[in-house]
Amino acid sequence: MRIAVAGATGLTGEVLLSLLPQSAFADADLVLLASERSRGKPIRVAERRFAVQKLTEDSFAGVDMAFFALGDELSRKFVPLALAAGAHVVDKSNAFRMDPAVPLVVVGVNEERALGAELVANPNCTTIGLAHILSALKPFGLEQVVVSSYQALSGAGRPALEAFWKRLRTVRARTTRSPLDVYDPVAAEVLNLNPAIGAAEGLHFGEELKLKRESAKILELTDTAIYATAVRVPTLVGHALSVHTRLRHHASTEDVHLALEDNPNIFLLPDDEIPESSLAIAHRDRVVVGRVRAYFDEGIVELFAVSDNLHLGAALNALRIAECMLRA
Repeated sequence: MRIAVAGATGLTGEVLLSLLPQSAFADADLVLLASERSRGKPIRVAERRFAVQKLTEDSFAGVDMAFFALGDELSRKFVPLALAAGAHVVDKSNAFRMDPAVPLVVVGVNEERALGAELVANPNCTTIGLAHILSALKPFGLEQVVVSSYQALSGAGRPALEAFWKRLRTVRARTTRSPLDVYDPVAAEVLNLNPAIGAAEGLHFGEELKLKRESAKILELTDTAIYATAVRVPTLVGHALSVHTRLRHHASTEDVHLALEDNPNIFLLPDDEIPESSLAIAHRDRVVVGRVRAYFDEGIVELFAVSDNLHLGAALNALRIAECMLRA
């Protein structure tokens, strides 16, 4: 099999390549694609070395499966070319997610939609973690979902991480201020919380709309009210979710715990443990859930969760989607 990875030098592309040797595509011939700036860059995948090629309109000749880890504009341009060349495509951009004709898939939730498909959209990294949680609670009837996400810098890609470290080094190199000056404007800019991620659309920003719209499509929540707030936080990896749900059917604490424990994509912590963002790295294949609180009289369940936005939230789900696509 011949596999192309468009965006091979980005964070998601790198994680995807690190997972390939343990996947069904371990022995595939790889075509690693990126911009002109990265052409010729050597990349090691397990014991093999590949040179990055420039992404062009002819890059997908003879390709069986193409993974796209690019921005929306480039995906809109090159995904149709890959499909026309006969490749199956998994695309992680926002370009095709809400297209009714394109399956939007979280493996473990609705992977049947990927069977035999030529193009499948990989959801937003925050949506993937939320979808696993809501899938576990859906049998109790989801009347309302209120979610706040606390999203790591790596969710914005390598340039955001590089800019963060550059600004942080600038702060550390400053000698005119005490390192404990809490009103240092440069430090305040670096170590900042930003509740406005993505382009504004009415009262919402892009990341919030992705959580709302993608979750509704994946889980077919046609009669569930979903409200979302998305915040960028100065952590490197690990998206966190504060989830408040109102259920239609009665569920005890034991019922909720069993539903979460029975989901193989969720790691439920004991009641006395806290789901900190560092646990996202320790349990990369699963969403770490804790602080579960159930209020029976009101039908409310609240919880806090963290997941690795690059591993589970992008690369691993993409590989699992590709395996499903070729299964039929």
